[in-house]
Amino acid sequence: MSKTSYSDAPPVAPHLGEWLRQLRVERGLPLRAVADATDMDLAHLHKIELGQRLPTEDQTVKLAKFFKLDETETQARRIAEEFRRYYADNPAAPQALQILNDLPWKTR
Repeated sequence: MSKTSYSDAPPVAPHLGEWLRQLRVERGLPLRAVADATDMDLAHLHKIELGQRLPTEDQTVKLAKFFKLDETETQARRIAEEFRRYYADNPAAPQALQILNDLPWKTR
């Protein structure tokens, strides 16, 4: 009999690079195909997938279009990843996120 482990913790969203890699692998695409289609250097895209680099805003738009993703959500994931990297060790980060969540946001 197999043991199934259940946790009360919500599932953790993958980091941006992991998410992009999952999308590419699920579609059976080689890294070169994505790099060529998004006008990115192969090594740079590889580093993005490994979590060593972040795509620029423009690169994020190209990735969203290539994978047929919502551009706003994809940009939001990039921004969240940038925030996480910059403030990962700051104990005030969770409170800052709550404050941001409570602020009114204007849409263009």
